[in-house]
This record gives sequence, structure tokens and C-alpha cells, in this order.
Amino acid sequence: MKENWHIDYHSPNRGLALKVTKKLYEETSDYQTLEIIENPDLGTVMLLDGVLMLGSEDEFVYHEMLALPSLYAHPNPLKVLIIGGGDCGTMTRVLSCDKVKRVVQVEIDEMVTRVAKIYYPELTKCLADPRAEVIFGDGLKFIQTSSERFDLIMVDSTDPVGPAAGLFRKEFFTDCYKVLADDGILTIQSESPWIPDLMDLIVEVNQGLKDLFTHVHPYLAGIQSYQAGLWMFQMASKIHNPKDASVEQRIRETKKKYRYFNEEIYSASFALPQFVKDKLC
Repeated sequence: MKENWHIDYHSPNRGLALKVTKKLYEETSDYQTLEIIENPDLGTVMLLDGVLMLGSEDEFVYHEMLALPSLYAHPNPLKVLIIGGGDCGTMTRVLSCDKVKRVVQVEIDEMVTRVAKIYYPELTKCLADPRAEVIFGDGLKFIQTSSERFDLIMVDSTDPVGPAAGLFRKEFFTDCYKVLADDGILTIQSESPWIPDLMDLIVEVNQGLKDLFTHVHPYLAGIQSYQAGLWMFQMASKIHNPKDASVEQRIRETKKKYRYFNEEIYSASFALPQFVKDKLC
């Protein structure tokens, strides 16, 4: 924090500056330091170790684009596992799907969810849904030991440092593959291709997924509050092709309306800039 501005750096020379009108909260757990600040445009903002995680005014973009594409790509997503996601924004979107019968969220840091209940009640109210279960523990270990199988796994992690680093490795994807049902889908947040130090990791993640899954498709969303603005996700499916026409048909037929996600956004999100295609395709 510097005077009344917070700067989220994504390289030594570039970053996103946020005016801080008020600091609301700060706490340090065994894993990280959490701060809650106010910004006139982004609303209530959560920082973890100084990195912006979500703002109340635009969180819907990230959470819809992590959760909804695979919920529609899978024809019958009954059981969903979320690794991370302590603010419960992803779980909120998963539970908006009527087909879903059970959601398990494994978050390593109970502090994140506890504080989110205070500052983001619109997200954490989903915890009262009888389909929802939250486990506070290590997602890596949960995946390694779980005997339950899931139709979808969503990895809503922080950046690939500290406890989250293992969530970007092929060993973890291999464990996810074993826990997924025979037609399961894994979706992960995959950082930004505009961040110079992370492009090699994005390529490594993509190749690790291709070594395991039949269909691997990176896709993008524009998120104004995330450092470099352009954010990547990667969807890996055992048998379902997310580009199949049946997926767009399911989106067209839904009566649900979202704030960011729609049929056109879904289709367009798989279009990659050439500099990204040159690395991944």
C-alpha cells in the first residue's frame, strides 16, 4: 500500500493502480495476508499478499468465465469439485446450475471464507445451499486421497507461488484425471499471456493437460481489474468437445441470463491471439 494508491504490478515496468478511499480490514493467516480496501470503481476489493483477487463490481466476469463454460460443455454436471475459491464466487455460479446436485469446495485458508462472509455476503450466501460442502484443507492432498469421483473439477487458485504452485503441475492434473468421472472436465485459471514471466508456465500447463486429456482448449476473458487485463483459462475434457455445436445449443436454450457470459462470448472466448497460438498450438 502506498499513500492512497495500491499498485498491482505484472512486470517491473507495468501495473494496475487503484485509488484506495478506505482500508477496511487486514489479517495475516499461516498462508497469506488478506486486506480489504475500497475503490470508487471496483467497490470492495480483496487483496492477498498485495495482489488483487476480486472487486465487488466486476467479480462476475472472472467467476462466470471459470464456472459456466464447463457447466455447459458437460451435458450432465451432477457433481462438481472446486479447488480454492474461498470467496465463494465460483461456487455461487456453479450452484446456479439446476443440474448440479453436489458441490465440494476445498479451500486451504479458512480466513478467506470467513472474511468473505463479512464483505461479500452476496457470494457466501450460497453456503446455505444444501448441495454445498466446504472443506478447509490442502486441495493437492484432497485430490490425492479422494475416493469420490466428480463430473467437473474447477481450480480457482491464486497465482502460482507458495501453496498454489503445485496446482499448475502435471502431477496435479494426473491426480485430477483419476478423480474425474469417465466423461469429466477439468477447468483451471491459467494466468495472463501478457505477463512475461508466466508464458513459459502457461505453455507447460497446456502441454501437461494435452498429455492426459483428449480435448484441451485455452480460452480468454477481458477482466479490467486483473493486472494485464486479458486472462486465460484452460479447459481439459476426457471426451466432450467444448466446441461442439450441442454446447452452443444448450446455452441458447437456457432461460438464465448472466452479466458477462452468453452464447457469443462462449464461442469467441476460444479465439486466441496469434502470439498465443504460436506458443500453444
